[in-house]
Amino acid sequence: MAAKTTTRRPGAAKRPGGGTNAKRSAAAGTEERAQRRAERQSLQRAARRPRADAADRDDAGGRLFVSALARGLEVLGAFRAGDRALGNQELAERTGLPKPTISRMTHTLIQIGYLTYEARSATYQLGARALALSYAALANLDVRKAALPIMTKLAEDSQLHVGLGTRERLMMLNIESCESDALIGLRLPPGSRVPIATTSLGKAYLATIDDGERHALLAELRQHHGADWPKIEKSIAKSMREISRGGFCVSTGEWRKDINAVGAAIVPPNGGPVYALSFGGPAYLVSQQQLVEQHGPALARAARAISAALGG
Repeated sequence: MAAKTTTRRPGAAKRPGGGTNAKRSAAAGTEERAQRRAERQSLQRAARRPRADAADRDDAGGRLFVSALARGLEVLGAFRAGDRALGNQELAERTGLPKPTISRMTHTLIQIGYLTYEARSATYQLGARALALSYAALANLDVRKAALPIMTKLAEDSQLHVGLGTRERLMMLNIESCESDALIGLRLPPGSRVPIATTSLGKAYLATIDDGERHALLAELRQHHGADWPKIEKSIAKSMREISRGGFCVSTGEWRKDINAVGAAIVPPNGGPVYALSFGGPAYLVSQQQLVEQHGPALARAARAISAALGG
């Protein structure tokens, strides 16, 4: 019996290493894109308010709770710094509301001037009335008025970013930022959001609020972060000890591996919401030793000065 032979098409032979390197490069690019997508989804979930059923709403607000108003405000709250325009799909993902509800809310908000509609791209932007409301809120915020001159001097002296924030669900919302004139630095404009659990801004806030609020917030954060929570919880406990000891906490590469920062809390002496300050920049410009020995104490002094100014 004749031996069976096979023939290989020209060019079918594999070149050593070439295909493997290309596959590795493609796999690395795919993994990086997946990580960026996971981070975006995590931020969206943290900023989304859990939908409540009728019983929950009755417990929270009873008959005075206006569900339609709450949904409309959820739609407005979905817009963040850097968002030029959002479509129905993005609004549904960020709010957790169904698309038919989004359509009704956006139609109403357009009619009263809080949104505008771009027909060509089928997207929405914040309208003039929403902008006027946000500017009025900032202009009348006492902590911003008290903090701005102190933050400006701190940024100029250090050539680092200084941010002022308050809690928004599981995020910290920047309500004021002071940038240095350095060519390279951290840029977080007003309106941007950062996580509570992994930033110096958020951990300073967590360390300072009352026990009841902290307990409830930690329970939400535990559910949100899942398997990462044990490591994050240890970091929060460490930050609480740092705040108690020196008035500031340190975060090195926790939120972003290339960012180092310190945080301190602002507590109005006459009561009111707690705010937080952050102070930091690229890790290669700001070492942990500098944070502990120089920038942390300076930020703690600034936070105390702002707190005192709020007392009259």
